[in-house]
Amino acid sequence: MTIYILGAGPAGMAVVDGLIDGNGGDFVLLEKGPCLGGLAQTVSWKNIGTHDLGPHKVFSLDEKLVDRIENLLPISDWLTRNKISSIYMKGHYLPYPPSPFSLAGVFGLPSFIRMIAGFGNARLVSLFSSKSPCTFEEDLVNRLGRPLYEVLFKPIALKLWGDPCNLDVKLSQGRVQTPSLSEVVARLLKLKKSSDYEALTFRYPKGGLGRLWSAIEMKSQRHGKYLLQHKVTQLVSRKGRIQEVHYQANGTYSKIEVKPNDYVVSTLPLRLTTKLLGDALPNELIESADEIVALNDLLLVFLHVEQSSLLDESWVFVPDPKIIFHRLSEQESFDPEMIKKGSIVCCEIMSGPSRPLAEKTDEELCASAVKGLERMGYSDFKLLDQHVIRLPKSYPVFRIGFEVVLEELIQTLDQFENFRSIGRQGAFNYIGTLDAMDIGYGFSAWLINGDSQQWQKERERTNHYPVLD
Repeated sequence: MTIYILGAGPAGMAVVDGLIDGNGGDFVLLEKGPCLGGLAQTVSWKNIGTHDLGPHKVFSLDEKLVDRIENLLPISDWLTRNKISSIYMKGHYLPYPPSPFSLAGVFGLPSFIRMIAGFGNARLVSLFSSKSPCTFEEDLVNRLGRPLYEVLFKPIALKLWGDPCNLDVKLSQGRVQTPSLSEVVARLLKLKKSSDYEALTFRYPKGGLGRLWSAIEMKSQRHGKYLLQHKVTQLVSRKGRIQEVHYQANGTYSKIEVKPNDYVVSTLPLRLTTKLLGDALPNELIESADEIVALNDLLLVFLHVEQSSLLDESWVFVPDPKIIFHRLSEQESFDPEMIKKGSIVCCEIMSGPSRPLAEKTDEELCASAVKGLERMGYSDFKLLDQHVIRLPKSYPVFRIGFEVVLEELIQTLDQFENFRSIGRQGAFNYIGTLDAMDIGYGFSAWLINGDSQQWQKERERTNHYPVLD
């Protein structure tokens, strides 16, 4: 049996690793780009050094998963880094998640009292209410109270996804973890330093996340092939099976004949998969997917500065609408040895229908990012170089009602006997790097040991991951 894997992101690479560990057969991986890692790859920048595509940490509540990933590299190749995150509000840097006292210092006592009263009332009402929220805004107002929601989460939602009244509740439930009343009291009394959904440290591979993909590639060389710069152009199906995988490489179109015992797994964006299948899916389902499976563009501005360290934090959240980026990070906070001189700062900018920033030129984006840094108080730095990496259609946006269409689409795809679509992009699931790898490992284990009835349980297991910022 040969497993054809479409896409070399974290999920696709974990599928490879899982197949090798489980003696699951040979594989062929097709990737349209020149590198492994997808949205979690490590890239070289001239003679300046290397950096990841934004901040990525190795941390999960699943200790077995972390151990499995750490075992890809020698113990000496792992760093333990302090996780320090903050949120920039009204000229102040607050710890994230912010403590009640820090909010009082920024917004004043009257506003602080309204926030605490709103939070307490929301928690009390939730004990007696059976109504389930439908939107991002309803959920967080119910959990936090409106004053706290308006200050903390509405501004960042507007920058990232658009009007929170039009966003599905699953987005807030996955992205925003709120503490219980007992946890709030414990943190106020300094009996507890961190939330159950965060850690004070995280792990990071020396040299960047690309080390993980290189390790899997080295480990699997004798068992399969990596076809980089091979763009999948069509999936041909007959009698409920994928029969052919068409692709383009070096300007030439070719195809792979999928044999009866072979399997195809895709981690490609779900909307793309529906188009690749073409007439195999109902037109109305493809049209529904176009409407509901929405993706924003992520624009990454990288600034090479002369200082060896610019930030005190691992990353900074920036809800301020006057600053173009929503998050700020620095590669030095993860592995300072990746930069030969100075530091590399990453400014993450979201572009979507409500903020069409992808229309700006690279020069305009860089200038706006520098202006944002200066507004935040980082004025005493020397800019040595700059570049922009654009990741179009890469950031999921959960519109109201998306799950109904998504479930129908996934169930339709699951009816193909030898095909599955998985992962962050392949199942339209808003998850992190380790979660995507967990899905890849789970798919491999199911393919080797499972049956069709167990697959639905695997879907349910990987449907919701809390995002641990």
